[in-house]
Amino acid sequence: MKRWHGSCIGAFLVLLIGGGSLLFFVPVGGAMLVGMPPVFDKLTGWAVCPGAVSVSQEEYNSGPVTTSPSGMTGHQEEWTCTFKDGTQKVIPNQEIAFKGMGASFTAAGICGGLGVLFFMVLAAIIGGRLVKP
Repeated sequence: MKRWHGSCIGAFLVLLIGGGSLLFFVPVGGAMLVGMPPVFDKLTGWAVCPGAVSVSQEEYNSGPVTTSPSGMTGHQEEWTCTFKDGTQKVIPNQEIAFKGMGASFTAAGICGGLGVLFFMVLAAIIGGRLVKP
């Protein structure tokens, strides 16, 4: 068996296990990012207003989501993005929600993918060294 065989086997095993685990890490990681308001707002700002100098957020329609007194509350948002040339763009609530969730799940996917790539390279190096020529 040659060294590159060991490298390929190591990388393939990590890809098999790590790729399958991404089916768990991306949804769970994305949901965790959505649940952290400062991180969610930053990712959403990059998604809906790329290149904006400032973003002002306004919340309205705050109230209970259910009829239960101990139930959750909700709100709606509207963002106003100001760009370098002075133009402004108003972002409605639906766009903030969908693009924010998309940005959060994308960030989780990129981080998970980079982790799998790192471990693939590491396994390829170790697999190549363990094989005796």
